[in-house]
Amino acid sequence: MAKVDGGLPTASLREEHATLMTRVQALSERVETLHEQTTMDQLSLAREVLDFVRRQVAPHAHAEEYTLYPAADWAAGGEGSKLTEAVRFEHVLVTRRSEALEKAVGAGATPGKLMHLCYGILGLVAAHFVVTEEVVLPYLDKKFDTARFEKEVLTPLRETRKTKR
Repeated sequence: MAKVDGGLPTASLREEHATLMTRVQALSERVETLHEQTTMDQLSLAREVLDFVRRQVAPHAHAEEYTLYPAADWAAGGEGSKLTEAVRFEHVLVTRRSEALEKAVGAGATPGKLMHLCYGILGLVAAHFVVTEEVVLPYLDKKFDTARFEKEVLTPLRETRKTKR
């Protein structure tokens, strides 16, 4: 992700994304060596990816659905805007992959299967943040000033996210 422009109305949200992306990158680097670990450590790392999705990504996604995306659709033209259709569907894909990983962990899947599923989840999350930053947030930067974005979008987003943890 590029350096965050502090002058953009969405700068603080972009900073939050950067923090989550740091975690995605760290987990991805650890998954690279999953096949070298003991079976218990492999399953533990896969569970750590699931825990990251449950505790960080899912509450963030839920909050986006209720606050960020309606604002982005409004900023992109209002009723009938399809701007957020793809990013909303990315949430569904992460959920599906997480469910598959959970089943694989429960079945004691092979290291290759665990790596494949972990990388799929982490890759989807990383791509989602890039699409949000490069496609969705520019619409919000054009229609909101920082104070209004904070009040109407970020504050409700953070409150919604807190209730889902």
